[in-house]
Amino acid sequence: MSGVKLSKEFGVNPSVEKCAVCGKDMSVVLFGTSWKDANGKTAEAPREVCLGHLCDDCKKIVDQGGVFIIEVRDGESGNNPYRTGRLVAIKREAAERMFKEVHPIAYMEQSNFEPLFGKYCKNDG
Repeated sequence: MSGVKLSKEFGVNPSVEKCAVCGKDMSVVLFGTSWKDANGKTAEAPREVCLGHLCDDCKKIVDQGGVFIIEVRDGESGNNPYRTGRLVAIKREAAERMFKEVHPIAYMEQSNFEPLFGKYCKNDG
């Protein structure tokens, strides 16, 4: 047993965990009393949560040396920039030829992403 302490108000306090790369549903997380609001008080957990984990499909690509490039809106920065919904996975060797720094998961602004990868991505617009 994981030792989840039930919340008197919210019970097991569940959320659906999303993949940090593709956003696919992965699992149900039971927070109990461990989900806190800004004041440190037990709060209702959000319906969906991203804890930074990868789904099996995305993990397999990274483990095989793939690099994900996630398109974000121009001008966005920080740990959680606004994503457009488009992404590509390329071989690490290709990424090393294209970029100074290579990370398994990277963000790229639309104005740079479109000329490089736009023709390979479905455009929902």
